[in-house]
Amino acid sequence: MQSLMQTVARHPWMVVIGALITAAVCLTIVLGPDESGMRLKVDPSVETLLPVHDRDRAAFERVQTLFGDTDAVIVAVQYPQVFTVETLARIQSLTDALRKLDGVRHVFSLATAPNLLADGDWLDVSSFTEQAARDPARVPKLAKELQTNPLYANSLVSADGRTTSFALSLSQMSAEDFRRYDYPARIRSLVEKAGGAEHVWVTGSPVVSAATTNALFSTLQFVLPAILLLVVGLLGLAFRSFKATFAATLTIGLALIWTLTDFVLLGHPINLVTSIVPPLVITLGLAYAVHLLSEFFDVRAPADETAEQAVLRTWRRSGPPLLLTGATTVAGLLALMLNPLPAVRQFAMLSSIGVTAAVLFVLIVLPCLLVLCHCRQSGARTIGWFERLADRLADFATAHRRRIAMIAVAVVIAASWNAMDIRVGTEYIRSFSPDAPVRQDFEAINERFGGATLVSVLIETHVDDALTSPELMQEIEQLQAWLQEQPEVGASVSFVDHLKLINQSLNEGEAEHFRIPDTAIASKQLLVYGGSEEIRRVIDSRFRNALINVRINADGSIGIRDFVERVERRLSQLPPPLFASITGSPVLATRAVDDIASGQFGSILLALLVIYAMLALLFTSVSAGFVAMLPNFVPIATYFGLLGLLDVTLNPTTSLIACIVLGIAVDDTIHFLARFNADARAKGDEKAAVRSALRSTLRPVTLTTAALCLGFLVFTGSDLQNQVEFGALAAATLLVAWVTDISVTPALGSTVRIVTLWDLLRLDLGASPQHTIPLLSGLSTRQSRTFALLSNIETLPAGARVITEGDNARDIYVVVDGKLRAWVERNGEVRQLSTMGRGATMGEAGYFGQKRTANVDAVTDVRLLRFDSQDLELLRRRHPRIAATVFRNLNRVQAERIARTTAMLQ
Repeated sequence: MQSLMQTVARHPWMVVIGALITAAVCLTIVLGPDESGMRLKVDPSVETLLPVHDRDRAAFERVQTLFGDTDAVIVAVQYPQVFTVETLARIQSLTDALRKLDGVRHVFSLATAPNLLADGDWLDVSSFTEQAARDPARVPKLAKELQTNPLYANSLVSADGRTTSFALSLSQMSAEDFRRYDYPARIRSLVEKAGGAEHVWVTGSPVVSAATTNALFSTLQFVLPAILLLVVGLLGLAFRSFKATFAATLTIGLALIWTLTDFVLLGHPINLVTSIVPPLVITLGLAYAVHLLSEFFDVRAPADETAEQAVLRTWRRSGPPLLLTGATTVAGLLALMLNPLPAVRQFAMLSSIGVTAAVLFVLIVLPCLLVLCHCRQSGARTIGWFERLADRLADFATAHRRRIAMIAVAVVIAASWNAMDIRVGTEYIRSFSPDAPVRQDFEAINERFGGATLVSVLIETHVDDALTSPELMQEIEQLQAWLQEQPEVGASVSFVDHLKLINQSLNEGEAEHFRIPDTAIASKQLLVYGGSEEIRRVIDSRFRNALINVRINADGSIGIRDFVERVERRLSQLPPPLFASITGSPVLATRAVDDIASGQFGSILLALLVIYAMLALLFTSVSAGFVAMLPNFVPIATYFGLLGLLDVTLNPTTSLIACIVLGIAVDDTIHFLARFNADARAKGDEKAAVRSALRSTLRPVTLTTAALCLGFLVFTGSDLQNQVEFGALAAATLLVAWVTDISVTPALGSTVRIVTLWDLLRLDLGASPQHTIPLLSGLSTRQSRTFALLSNIETLPAGARVITEGDNARDIYVVVDGKLRAWVERNGEVRQLSTMGRGATMGEAGYFGQKRTANVDAVTDVRLLRFDSQDLELLRRRHPRIAATVFRNLNRVQAERIARTTAMLQ
């Protein structure tokens, strides 16, 4: 890695030019059109949220294969009065115009629905409008005949007789094509041309999907520029340098372009979940850039510093912590791969790649841009009140450690209690604002026709002609009767209704013949010879599979889930060979939302374990890793508590917050603990180290938190309520994480001496310390460095006094580099006792309670390893195996010294 950075530092122009060329190529990939438009796609369809081999998805696909697309577009048109000759003629004309729309396979309306109950001596299969055109005098009777027809009652015409509906079946039209050609607008235009309409409403799953896509586009068009402007504003305010602001903004833009290219290359569209990835990459990129700029401007560089030296200096100071914080963020995001929803797993993959790109661009490209732009520290000024606030926070944290810990525990307990009220679910229509046309249309149709949400019950037998059996049809009839008793159901239609109506029509419309024929043969004959195109949409040609189309008034996943659970319990009671399942886009969406709960806590647990393992490895101790994790429980618990307290449901977008915030919040903990560790070792004073660590981290941590919170708050301007909730909750949780990091982290972290993995890799104890330093004999290189870092490494100049005879100090010293001499003064004469070099141990007499017996001075510049009883006790608790070896070696050193002294006396 060091050689890579040296290469980068020597050629900053090549790095920047290479990054810009790569960005240009990526832009051509993202923006370059294909046969259907821009390569970057948006797909709000529900099916993509479910696993490919999901049982419910498979049932939905079987329905589409057998009966065509069941997600019809519902058009409701209000007239002064439906049953007039003029209005019925307009309905016929409008139906013909709708049929001609590209992609429309069938239109069900008064112009296509056969009025089988019309007066006559034969079975009349003509429609209501055809009968009205043939005999205008019959128009008054048509209203009564429609209301007595169970297939059409309150389905084709509203109860007040003023609104009629049109159901448009589409021929496998993609959601993108439906949106691009703006079918709702084209439908409204056709209604306007037909004339006479007072109002028109358009709804259905394709319409809601198109509106969702438009809302996502609108959100991205608003959010991305808003966050980029936020980036520019915060960077300019924080560092007061146009050059630094330009460099950081360009770097973040490069990471964004790379992320959008990943969408195209991996073939993943932007959906309700993955739409959060681009803004997330921008906000996290801003956070990383702020940390790097803070380090870059923190130390005043020499006037003769070269570009290569500036890049390397920036890398040495900010590289390790940024790599580690990026790794923890990616770990939190990758934990979402446990979620069963493909869209959530796509989010985990894309966001992880984007965050990795952001870290690398900030670490590699940004320093090059800074030196090429000739940025200097004069562009930034330390804000005095940050330092004063840091000092006060440090004093408070160290003085009230126990109280802070107790408050944190109380917050976790209270939040956990509120979290017990969390509901899993989402709103589909109510996710839009009340004045959104898609919501107003849905609610208008839902009110006038007793429901606008369409679901289907798929009945399968796997036996030809099985559904012509009167006994099985009676089971279906009883199932429909039960469905009609459910409060959510506005209407239900099956082939049994068609069959009973045909039977009634062939018996001069007498009501007692509205029943199932007595034999299977009679039923099959009626279905074959008396059926219409409509009946083929509810039973297949082999009479082994059928549909019950149900219209319900529930529009949220919670209400739909309750209904689906009741229906499934009822379906389980059907006798063989009937096997039934409930399906449809609303059912699939509800299943997808329910799957969130099954993966949510598993993802969080995995994130906690992975991040804990990384912290334990980073701080080279399981206990230190645990202490580093403790402050991050508070914001996660608060997030779940807010869900329960505010009655915000756990849905596909809000479910992402916990892992995102966990990965981000632990970053600030790492920054503080790493800086505290270095300062505590340098100063030898924990309280002073807390102050200096907070002084160094408070400003960048506050700036990054502000950037992240404001970035997430931009989502509150979205047209979709679930994204508004995501933005507000994420910002609130990150704010809690910031409060925790400036209070709980210093209170807990200041009690622990930590050793970072980077310290281990960077510490120089010379060649083979376990072989050249007797006190470290038997230890590995890593164990030797761990012991040294838990002790103190001191560098003293030649001539410095190390030990003074007669002192009561209890420190033990081990020579790492350099030479020292031990001497005493007796009767005015200086007597040199010994010269000591690498590996020598001295001061052990003082450690065992004796006064210093000699003076020790540095002959050359020396590096010493100094430790006392407290350091050894900490070593014993944290690393008992290393402690046992050190104690053994210390006893051996002492024994050898006693032996030599004894030999001299003899």
